[in-house]
Amino acid sequence: MIEVAYNNMAETSVAVPVSISSEPDGGLSSPAPANRREFRGGFSSSICDIFRDPSRRTDCCSIACCGVLSSDRNRYLLFGELPPPLWRRLLMYLIIPALFIASLNYFAVEVTIPANGSSYGNNDQQGDNGDTTTIKVAPLPLRLTFYAYLIFLGIRGMIEKRKTRTEIMTKLYRERAEARGEVVVDPNQVTRYLHQHRLDVIRAHSLCSCCCSCCCYAHDLTLDDNNEFEDAVEEDSCSRFWDCLSKTFWNACCGMWCQCCSACAIAQEEREIERLTGNVEPKMDYITFEPFSEYFPAIQHLNETQTRSFVQHAKAISKLSVKLLKNLAAVLAILVLFALSDIDKNFTFANMIVLLLTLCQAFFLEYLIWWRWNRFDISFDSVIKFFACGFLLTTPMAMIFELIVSIVTGLISIVAMIFILVEDSELLDKLQTDPKHAMKDLAVGYPALFIFSLFLNAFVIAALCEEMIKYFGYWMVVTPDLLPQKRSNDANNENGENTPNTKSLRSTGSGITVAMCSVALGFACCENLLYVFGYTPSQSLGVEIQTLIARSIFPVHPLCAAIQSIGVCRRDLEGQRGVGIGRIISPAILLHGSFDFVLMVAAYLQQVQKIKEGNDDDSDIPKEDDSDAVMSEEDIPTLVFSFGMVLVGYIYYVWQSRAQTKRFIAIDRNAAVDESSTLV
Repeated sequence: MIEVAYNNMAETSVAVPVSISSEPDGGLSSPAPANRREFRGGFSSSICDIFRDPSRRTDCCSIACCGVLSSDRNRYLLFGELPPPLWRRLLMYLIIPALFIASLNYFAVEVTIPANGSSYGNNDQQGDNGDTTTIKVAPLPLRLTFYAYLIFLGIRGMIEKRKTRTEIMTKLYRERAEARGEVVVDPNQVTRYLHQHRLDVIRAHSLCSCCCSCCCYAHDLTLDDNNEFEDAVEEDSCSRFWDCLSKTFWNACCGMWCQCCSACAIAQEEREIERLTGNVEPKMDYITFEPFSEYFPAIQHLNETQTRSFVQHAKAISKLSVKLLKNLAAVLAILVLFALSDIDKNFTFANMIVLLLTLCQAFFLEYLIWWRWNRFDISFDSVIKFFACGFLLTTPMAMIFELIVSIVTGLISIVAMIFILVEDSELLDKLQTDPKHAMKDLAVGYPALFIFSLFLNAFVIAALCEEMIKYFGYWMVVTPDLLPQKRSNDANNENGENTPNTKSLRSTGSGITVAMCSVALGFACCENLLYVFGYTPSQSLGVEIQTLIARSIFPVHPLCAAIQSIGVCRRDLEGQRGVGIGRIISPAILLHGSFDFVLMVAAYLQQVQKIKEGNDDDSDIPKEDDSDAVMSEEDIPTLVFSFGMVLVGYIYYVWQSRAQTKRFIAIDRNAAVDESSTLV
């Protein structure tokens, strides 16, 4: 999402909005330029093509943050329009809604309703047994104002997105006119063309941001679907699964393509804008739109001179990294003042110390992985961006995807439970009269059902979603120092020909490993904060510290990311095109899922034993989160077994990494020999 890429550091020009020549068009439906497929609205790719090409990074960016950053980049390339400042967005999308919610709670009045909840506002009305209950209801005008504000934000975003799509369609129309040799364009024809396609624009960006667009594999094409236009895209298991799912869903929806938050439309627009403006290879950051040529030469100079001063590395960062560090300092300062003010008894200065320790745990691992061992393989600027991507972007995405997948797996467990209840009428009757004790009997009598549910939680909800999201987090960020480079003193060589590559495959591979581990550390840091301050059963300081220690001694997330980096290096550096996303994340899923599954099953078996002995405290059967609870003395065998699994994962990574390093050294040596023979 925070995109940084390096194309050619000899170029000092920044990508700016490029206008297609306003030369005309004759007819409303015109042939597309040669050798280019045309879809609805004149687009060169379908709205259904999201995730079709596994090598395309922009598709991931269109999902993160509901496509906000991708939309900003699209408007900048198209109109030269800079995004609004951060404070304005925080005010509009965070502070004002938070004030509304606080006001709704503050001005809410208590209303007595019957126990059956049939109505409220009538104190004389009671339930069948005379019981009543009290609820808090906010004033109707305040609620309507809040809803109106949310609708206003939705309409505002919808108008901006439709404006961008309409401008793209206008440029595509003019492009087709140029291809036909037209010299004069009739504005009325452009207006009529846009009017004909107004329904496509409306469907692409609707108010609810969950729209159905008639842009599908069968109906999205406006030209004959022949083999001449087939795209040669190497697919992997993920893209094949997505293609199968999308085609099945399209058939089920009678030709309607469903999208959420306009993600598919934004991805389609970003692909088209890159083609129109010549920015297929990214050359600037997201958010600040600073060109790489303004800050990367300083980073490259530090690597070439082997500068070991951290201060110098900290100075050679981009405007985006500076903004991220400033925002971190501002948030920490606000939290310190909030803790010292004693406004909330549950968040004191001691809790603030625990928060800082949680951050320091991630920063210490980052210090070891980057500065201690690989400081010249990837820049401090890149480490900041990868860590921020893991902390700010991948964690919310993982929570959303885990919620969606948990609903699906929950339905599977419910279906299995229904078959059990059909066979066990006594348990069914007890479930209706005493659900809590019925669930205990179900846990004791049918362990296979619960173990199967825990298996889905461990391997599908947790491992699969998190490992895939972490991979996408790495894939969204493109850094200049992970791409082929030339010497900084050759910057005047505009063509970049016959310039030796100053970075070896071994160094690039180490940089990829650090980058993926940085994303994982950012993700793990945010997750640790959620568990320490949000999921712990008690708000006591001791419990928070124990939770932090328990989650810190097993660095599963960075270890799984390092294992993933082996597959990424095989694909991107060694040229093994058969290595797709499935082969990249499968070993990490196996390790991550096994680790969580052992903890979950151990917690389940302990709870079942307590139920049999009658020592349970009437708590619910352990769920997924119970695997991360504070461990007691009874958990020592599980702790030892988990440590052994982490050790096995570390040994596997070291074994694979050393073998890959030897291959990199051999490739670099052969490349140096070939280069020397060419120069001679």
